[in-house]
This record gives sequence, C-alpha cells and structure tokens, in this order.
Amino acid sequence: MSWPRSLERPADREQLRQRALAFAGIWFLVAGLLWALGFGIVLLASLLLLLLGGLAVGTVWLVRRYQMSRAVGAVRAVGPPIERASRRLKSSIDELDAGRRIGRLAGGVAHQARTASQQARSASQQARTALEARQQQRKPAQPDPRRQARRLNERGAQLRREGDYEGAAEQHRQALRILHELDDRREEALTLNNLALALVHTGGVTIAVEHFEQALALLRQIGDEAHEGQVIANLGVVRRKQGRDEDAATLFSAALDKLPPESSAYRRVEEELRRAS
Repeated sequence: MSWPRSLERPADREQLRQRALAFAGIWFLVAGLLWALGFGIVLLASLLLLLLGGLAVGTVWLVRRYQMSRAVGAVRAVGPPIERASRRLKSSIDELDAGRRIGRLAGGVAHQARTASQQARSASQQARTALEARQQQRKPAQPDPRRQARRLNERGAQLRREGDYEGAAEQHRQALRILHELDDRREEALTLNNLALALVHTGGVTIAVEHFEQALALLRQIGDEAHEGQVIANLGVVRRKQGRDEDAATLFSAALDKLPPESSAYRRVEEELRRAS
C-alpha cells in the first residue's frame, strides 16, 4: 500500500504563485504613484502592512505545512497496522472458508458412514433371514397328526381285508393314540370300532365288545346316530357269531332305528336281522 508524500496539489501552488505576483505588481504600481505624489509616509505604512501581511501568510503556511506533515506521518504510521489487520482478516476468512469446506466434507463422510452402516445391517438381516429359511428347509416337515391317523386306519383296514388281523390291530392302536391326544371324539370312536373288528378275529372278543361300547358312548355324546347305528350293527354281528341270536336281533333292530333307510348300511343290517331271526 503506497501513500502520497504531500497533501498539496500542484494546481493550488500555481494559483497561489500567480496571485502573489499579481498582488506584488499592483503594490509596486500603487507605491510608485504614492511616491510620485509625495506620499512617502503612506508608502512606508503600506510597506509595513505588506511585511506584516507576508509574515502572517508565511506563518499560516508554515502551520499548514506542519499539520500536513503530521497528517502524512500519521497515515504512514497507521498504514502497516492496517495492512497487517487486512492480511489477518483475509487469513481468518480463508480459514473460515477452509473450515466450512472441511465441515461439509466431514458431513458427507458421516452421511456415507451412516449409509454404509444401514446397508451393512440390512445385508446382515437378509443373510440371517436366508440362513433361517435354509435351516427351516433342512428340517423335516412335521406330519399332520390327523392325516397320519387317517393313513394308519386305512392301512389297518387293508390288513384286515388281507387277513392280517394282528397287524391291523397294531395300526388301529397307533391311530387311536394320536386321535385321543387330539381329542377328536368322532374319529376316536370310529377307530375303536375298527380296532374291535380286528380283535374279534384274534380271539379278543371280550376286549372287542368293550371297544364297541366305548365307541357307542362317544358317538352318543356328539349325537352321531348314523355311525352309532353302524357300530350297533357290528356288535350285533359279534353276538350272532357267539350264538346269542336274540341279543343280535335286538341290536340289529336298534341299528335300523339309527340308520337312514336309503343307505346301503341299512340294507345290510336288514339282511343280518333276517339271519338272526
């Protein structure tokens, strides 16, 4: 930063010099006239006034020069601190801009870190879900208990038709345990009936009759008269094979009261009733 060596302008100095010359010329002209006219005292008095005016102007000029010099010195003295303050201010502004850029950069890095963390958690959750799904696939499917009991009964009926009554009785026993846990009284009653039919052929007539009676009790509880009529008819067949025709006829008549007249089971029971009679 540069500063002017003087606060005076060249145009002002030139104008002052011209005025001084004009004033001096006028004064010499007036002085000559006064001298010619014999006014010497007046000339001396004007000369004295001129000297005093010049002295006053010089004094004023010197004071102005002194004041100007002090002003220039003050400006020069103030210049370096202002320059240093300006440089410090610029440095502070640069540091502030750098801090803002660093802050924005740090914010961007933090955002990327949060995004990466969320993606990592999502990937971990997906991996855990996939692992659980694979583990579920590896586990053997648990069989449906009702379906399993139905298959056991069907297998037992097939074995009875083939004459394997011991094997049939075992299949019906397994199905009976499952249905008892499920508390399915209708299927439990029908399985008791099937087990009794298998036991009749193995010599366990007494146990077979107990199973028939248990089945009838369950069917009466749920009000299933159609199946109740079939179980009564089966018990009548057992009584007829035991030679107890009167008991068999009574059971066949009771079965007809339970069975629908249009059913095939009704016609079979009628045939058994004629035989027992």
